[in-house]
Amino acid sequence: MMGNISALAMSTFLETVRDRIFYLVGVFGFLMLSSTAILSPLTIGAQGKIMVDVGLAGMAIIGLLVVIFVGSGMVRKELDKGTILTILAKPVGRREYLVGKFLGLNLTLLTMLAIMGMIFLFMTFLAPGTFSLHFVKAFYLTFLELTLINAAVVFFSTSVSPILAAVFSLGVFLVGHMSESIRDFGQMQGDGFQQKMADVVYYMIPNLEVFNVRGAVVHGDPVTWQHLSMATVYGLGWTLLLLLLAGSIFSRKELRG
Repeated sequence: MMGNISALAMSTFLETVRDRIFYLVGVFGFLMLSSTAILSPLTIGAQGKIMVDVGLAGMAIIGLLVVIFVGSGMVRKELDKGTILTILAKPVGRREYLVGKFLGLNLTLLTMLAIMGMIFLFMTFLAPGTFSLHFVKAFYLTFLELTLINAAVVFFSTSVSPILAAVFSLGVFLVGHMSESIRDFGQMQGDGFQQKMADVVYYMIPNLEVFNVRGAVVHGDPVTWQHLSMATVYGLGWTLLLLLLAGSIFSRKELRG
């Protein structure tokens, strides 16, 4: 079982490499260099904070684009080629197939974030008073958030077309970052129905603000190990739930090449 999953994960990773996904790392490097040049007239403190904010946001956005636009079409792409039927004709279960695809894309994501993280740390090292190993905590939480979104993409890709899977996954990302505000707004309303609907949104969509520590890191505020532990359990819990649901749907799905 693990051998099948590992093979699928590696083939997915190599496929993304062949598709030149890693060119986006070059875009990130250009973004960091450009921001450094543009911000150079500012004072050192302001320059460093803005550069850190731009860099962390750039990592999250590029990772999100990779997960959504690559992940949403993975299953459909192999259906169109007919390769998925060949793979599943071997002793490979449908759940194994999904987990392998998920892990392969996550390996791509991890590799990209690691490279972008090294570029980021190098650039901040060159800016006086900016470099901090605490940035690694922000990298880790960004990876956790995108892992969850990856699971959401896998879930939607088993049920709807690639375009809808991309739209729904992007919706999870956007609403997930607004879920606390939606809940608070609902509680301010006098209508009980609106309050209940706001609570439904809050509990049915993962709260992605748990992983957003960019503001704290930019201003030098500590990110506690307790928060990292809580975010890890929360992120892995949602990821596991979405993968279980995806596997349940995919195991009953009629496949046609």
